[in-house]
Amino acid sequence: MYGRSTNVFVTEEHCNRFLGGDIMIDLKRILIATDFTNHSEVALRYATAFGKAFNAEVLLCHVLESPDFLAQLPPISEGYFPSNLPEIQEKHARVQCEQVLAAVGLSQARVLLRHGAPWSEIVRAAREESADLIILGTHGRGAVAHILLGSVAEKVVRLAPCPVLTVRSGEHDFIVP
Repeated sequence: MYGRSTNVFVTEEHCNRFLGGDIMIDLKRILIATDFTNHSEVALRYATAFGKAFNAEVLLCHVLESPDFLAQLPPISEGYFPSNLPEIQEKHARVQCEQVLAAVGLSQARVLLRHGAPWSEIVRAAREESADLIILGTHGRGAVAHILLGSVAEKVVRLAPCPVLTVRSGEHDFIVP
């Protein structure tokens, strides 16, 4: 899943060159939001690079949403969905998060599972965990889709208590050879 040949390397030397001498960035806690898509995979590569470069703790945050369609089904739906569906979803998400972290080899990482609206829970988690940086992938939808669906990334950028790095799959990576 995370075996791409593209790597992102951020070193103290590169930060010094960019910042003109002394490192002025001190990242202790990086929150990476994931929905397990390719966009999140790109964001995870950045979070891994920053986490290792700054020896920062990485918080892998996944938000479980209540599917709207379940709420609209008649009461007979209990026969179709197990009564413990939320617990099953949470257990599955935790396993996926742990697999993602193991695949990239992050030793200083924690899984955060939240329930609710993704943008709201990402912002809340960043605030509660005192995150220094949020990294998330963005789908880069067109204007019409953005108006109809909204943008998790946009809401996080506007409301986050810390800087936010958004990355898109297939775009320019700042990769150091």
